[in-house]
This record gives sequence, structure tokens and C-alpha cells, in this order.
Amino acid sequence: MSGTATSGSGRLRKRRRYRRLMYASVLAGSFGFVGGVELGYDLIGLAVYWAGILSFLAVWRGSNVELYDERDKAIERRASFVSLVVVGVVMVVAMSVFTALESTSGFEPPVVFEGALLGYAATMGVFGVTCYWLRCQR
Repeated sequence: MSGTATSGSGRLRKRRRYRRLMYASVLAGSFGFVGGVELGYDLIGLAVYWAGILSFLAVWRGSNVELYDERDKAIERRASFVSLVVVGVVMVVAMSVFTALESTSGFEPPVVFEGALLGYAATMGVFGVTCYWLRCQR
């Protein structure tokens, strides 16, 4: 083994350390943002948030170790699929229930709910367009 080669366990240790550093920087940035907003320092919170995001990107792009392998990518694909199915089911059921309640009892859903439904619909639309585009690329 040469001095520049890294052993399998050393590479896994580095991968784990870099991934933890990436996620910790995002969490620190997110908590810093919430803390800054709660304390009335919105711009400082925003600066901390972006520092966390930029730290994430620096570790992700600047590390000399492959941070994600095929197994990680397969897990991400499965999680994405399950998440989109859950969002789709929630959107269809919630929209149906609230439309029926609105029509029969005059119940008005909160404005936030309408925004959430539009967000779900946009997510599903982006997913559909992306799938179509990727299929056309094959």
C-alpha cells in the first residue's frame, strides 16, 4: 500500500466524517436562521443560514472522497418515490375532503391549506415534467 492510497476503512471513516460535517452545517445554519429570526436579527439569521448552506456545498464538492455510493443512491430513489406517493395521496384525499366539506357544510379551509395544496400540486407537476424530460433524453 502506498502512502497516498487510503484503506477501505479509512475511506469509510472519511466518508462518514464528511457526511456528518455536511449535515451538521445545514442543521447549524437552519437553527441559526430560526434563532436569528426569533431574536429579531433576521439578516444575521439569514447570513448564518447561508453560511451553513455554503459550508455544505464546500464539503460536498471539495472533499476528495466519494460521499455517496450506489446503495445510497438507491435508497434516495426509493425514498423519493415513497415521498411523492405519500404527497400525492395526501393531496388527493385532502382536496376531496375539503371540497366536500366546503360544498355541504360551508366549512372554509384555512388559506394556508390552499397554499399547501398548491405546493403539493407544484411538486407533483415538477416531478411529472422531470420524468417526462428524462425519458425523452434516453
